[in-house]
Amino acid sequence: MNESYWILNSSPKKYEKLGENIKVECLVVGGGITGLTTAYLLAKEGKKVALVEADKVGYGTSCRNTGKVTCQHDIVYSKIEKKYGLDKAKSYYNANNEALKLIEKIISENNIKCDFQRIPSFVFTEKEESIKDIKDEYRTCKKIGIDCEYYETINDIPLDVKGAIHFSNQGQFNPKQYVDGLAEVAVNLGLKIYENTPIVDLEKGAICRVKTGDNNIIEAENVIISSHSPWYDGLNFYFAKEYAERAYLMVAVLQNELPEGIFISIDDPSITFRQCNDENNNLLIFGGGDHKVGQGGTEEEIFDDLEHYGKEVFKIKDFKCKWSAQDNMSFDNVPYIGYINKRENNVYVATGFSKWGMTNGTAAGIIIKDLIINKTSDYKDTFNPSRLGSYFSMDFIKENANVARNYVTGKLKIGSGDMPKSSGEGKIVNIDGKRYGVYKDDRGDFYIVDTTCTHLGCELNFNSEEKTWDCPCHGSRFDYKGNILEGPALKPLKLYGYGDNDVNPKLL
Repeated sequence: MNESYWILNSSPKKYEKLGENIKVECLVVGGGITGLTTAYLLAKEGKKVALVEADKVGYGTSCRNTGKVTCQHDIVYSKIEKKYGLDKAKSYYNANNEALKLIEKIISENNIKCDFQRIPSFVFTEKEESIKDIKDEYRTCKKIGIDCEYYETINDIPLDVKGAIHFSNQGQFNPKQYVDGLAEVAVNLGLKIYENTPIVDLEKGAICRVKTGDNNIIEAENVIISSHSPWYDGLNFYFAKEYAERAYLMVAVLQNELPEGIFISIDDPSITFRQCNDENNNLLIFGGGDHKVGQGGTEEEIFDDLEHYGKEVFKIKDFKCKWSAQDNMSFDNVPYIGYINKRENNVYVATGFSKWGMTNGTAAGIIIKDLIINKTSDYKDTFNPSRLGSYFSMDFIKENANVARNYVTGKLKIGSGDMPKSSGEGKIVNIDGKRYGVYKDDRGDFYIVDTTCTHLGCELNFNSEEKTWDCPCHGSRFDYKGNILEGPALKPLKLYGYGDNDVNPKLL
């Protein structure tokens, strides 16, 4: 599997897996920026907190991005104003601006070495027909009171920009170094971190009982689900209120220095880029090619297109690494942060950051901490996971029609009669009259799995770049051995000969 630049160049501390039953006041599930910020803030309040991570701290989407720390989230403010009004758009900005300030404060107070710097941010278009969208966003931003300017073009970047918005005083950093530093700070405050500790069940109540994959029980007064995709749904149907996208990034040596800033276009296809420095070179981090999980073009083609773009536009020659990441997208551009449903007041969720998890994830920590400590938050209504606006939209209807279409067409696909011939090849094969996913590894060994997704029963597609089985319906991903890489699925795929997969969406 390709790995992110940040992870390849990190030396994180390792944490033990949970090996016993424990009792805590607050259990945080998920070791990315959201979970660690929430745990840090609760530990500062004197709460007894444990954090469990299915893999390793900082190995998810939090450390597979560009490292932008900004309140400029594409053209989100005009969209929120149109749907919910100016006050909600301003509340969204205030939450993310408070998050940006908190990140800077944590870094400064704890001397976290993560190359944080304040830097301008730009959103732009290269298309005449999109200038109106840029100008609408600019007008909303000015009404909110954001420190921003409208530019006809952006000088000294090799793109034909037709219109752009400049946000002053935003940020960028090394996200892995920040997450690792934040984890150590939180541990010094009393946080207990357990890696390689997946959660498989939750029994709700005044004291929740949460079961790990090794059958240990964690009793907690409060449970915070910050694991990217909610593995417990609480009948709020998060799988239907958001969809998953893959995003692709590359790092290369930059020959000609660009102007200071972080950049993203609103066009389709979009491009995002920023500079950073290693010990010897000025590097460009850039990406694009986003598509829904299990749908769209092949990953090889996307990376080939990105490499060609880098060579043609930025005159890049020396490519260092490439990787992909997964993002959960809400239909109304606002994350779901707060009580998991209207009935339970001690289970919390944070999801649907729509590719802006550095500040939205930090804002989630602020909001959930306030709900636990103060029983309210200034941003409670804006990010309310039970808000009706996220349901009533054409995007919601289209996406769930897309899910239904993929579910049906997946069931109708006929597998091949031949096994994979090349190493690294995966395909759907008919065996004994049933469809299976077959992967051939470098040694010539075959791995055969049932490809019915264990979340809601959609049929998986093979990801040739990552060597994974991906769900086109709700974004669950499994490695070629059947192990879970991304939720909302809670159960692995079964190998050939071990029966049918156990489909369990864990709605209750």
